[in-house]
Amino acid sequence: MLKQGQHFIKNYEFTEIICDWIFLWGILGGISAQNKVLSFSMPDGAGTLRLGVIENNSSRWLDEKQTQLHIDCQPLSNTKGFILEIENKREDITLGWAFGGCDAIAPESGIQPQYCKDNVFNIEGTQVTIYHGKVMQLRVTNLIVPSASSIRLSDGHKQDTPLTLLTSGKKTDAPVLAATCLIRKGEKVYFCAYKQNAKADYADYMLPELFYQEKQQP
Repeated sequence: MLKQGQHFIKNYEFTEIICDWIFLWGILGGISAQNKVLSFSMPDGAGTLRLGVIENNSSRWLDEKQTQLHIDCQPLSNTKGFILEIENKREDITLGWAFGGCDAIAPESGIQPQYCKDNVFNIEGTQVTIYHGKVMQLRVTNLIVPSASSIRLSDGHKQDTPLTLLTSGKKTDAPVLAATCLIRKGEKVYFCAYKQNAKADYADYMLPELFYQEKQQP
């Protein structure tokens, strides 16, 4: 129900010809480019973020052939999780994103429907709280998304393209969040997925500085 309210690559930059895989982080987290699809997973498997692009009536999930966006992902120092900076260096673009699969026990390549069954999403502005797992073993994952996101509950069984997922409807046993987000030329937007604790309690306005701090970590 929607309530209103592995392998990790740092500095994954897409150019017209090549993908620049700067640094491979294999222990803590998850970015997967298997099958040419890029996804970002929590290090304990508690949620995966997928990115795509939408243009008119066509869309595709982001892969190593993407040429317009610069994506830089950093692990968080004070908790399990990651922060993602996306910079649009060219013309305005509509990003399609999805988040789900929070019942996985390890980083996954993409959002697997079997790990979405017990996921419940609470949205308050840019803050998303995901409750997942069985009642007596409930876990929580936090997600901060760009303010321009238009979010809806969707069917995790229907992920062929971002638009397929976005228009799939909310009647499903595999709920995931799907959204669109316009990114203007020269604009940067941020995602942050994490486990909240005394040292990790974030808001959207904190993300640019948090990203800068994490990027300075050795």
